[in-house]
Amino acid sequence: MVRYEDVLKEELVEKAEILKVLGHPERLAIALLLAEKEMCVKDLVEVLGVSQPKVSQHVGIMKELGLLSFRKEGTRTLYRLLDKEAREILEILFDEE
Repeated sequence: MVRYEDVLKEELVEKAEILKVLGHPERLAIALLLAEKEMCVKDLVEVLGVSQPKVSQHVGIMKELGLLSFRKEGTRTLYRLLDKEAREILEILFDEE
């Protein structure tokens, strides 16, 4: 068991930010999709049925926090879920055991 005394304040802030970002239903859905495979914003828009500006905003927030990695492929930018802790959170939330 982790003790409060052993956790640095900066670590608490970092973990809270991850939870805050994943606390939005659309960002949680994006994280689930990007944990499975690389996708561009256009693909996410089609799957989620959310507007392109909204998806771009969510992806930007997630990228800024370091949850996503990206690479260019021609004119497209492909994203995937990079953050190990975010992946673990998804496993805890959606594990079907």
